[in-house]
Amino acid sequence: MRGLPEDILAGLGRLSPLLGEAASLDPGRPRALLPVELAVRLVEGHAEVERVRAFAQGLGDVVRALADDFPDNIFWDLDHLACRMWNAGGPEEIRGFARRVVALCRGFGNKSELRFRYAHDFLYGYDWARWVVRQPEKRADIGPFDLAFFDYLEGRLQTLVELIADNDPKYGKLHGQEFRNPFTFCREPREEAHLHQVLAQADFIPVKAWRFDGERRWDLPFTDLRTEAARRLGLSREATQ
Repeated sequence: MRGLPEDILAGLGRLSPLLGEAASLDPGRPRALLPVELAVRLVEGHAEVERVRAFAQGLGDVVRALADDFPDNIFWDLDHLACRMWNAGGPEEIRGFARRVVALCRGFGNKSELRFRYAHDFLYGYDWARWVVRQPEKRADIGPFDLAFFDYLEGRLQTLVELIADNDPKYGKLHGQEFRNPFTFCREPREEAHLHQVLAQADFIPVKAWRFDGERRWDLPFTDLRTEAARRLGLSREATQ
């Protein structure tokens, strides 16, 4: 297959408006790659038609879930996630990968009990880095979009749901349409964008999600670095109240 079939190109092209301005945390490019651009770069030239179609469908399902469950999401670097999906294996493995990502979006997003506002901590590896640093000897070789980490996130989701049911002091029930923010800094859209752009410029993003190889690090205190950057920028929740 020398080029992607027209129906696949058209279907992926229709996803572009879901990404808004498609902002990127890559300091070297003006926007994130759109789904159709990701597909062309990853799969064009491959002859496995069924695998290509499974990938296109899976990528579409993931983009729609991210847009539906995190409609305020700002940064859309899906390069590494898409690459890991493409390399998950054959058509069934690709479909299974996509289903798990979609289920995580449904579980953590704005229609769930958790109601997190952004997918940034998942896409850029903050959740993953916190997990690895607890047991680096066992986890350092596991990537942010490997199935073993998905296993952890699914278990974490269930734990958080149970904490909410018990009205935990940190993870209690929300009121009205508020979003969950267990962090000490403000995560309104303008503040969220500014903070993470500053972190990207300083090379303090755990996973370079804008690269297909997803260059990653866990051995810096990324959570503390982000909190300290927010404090310096005047984004601590105490300062914004």
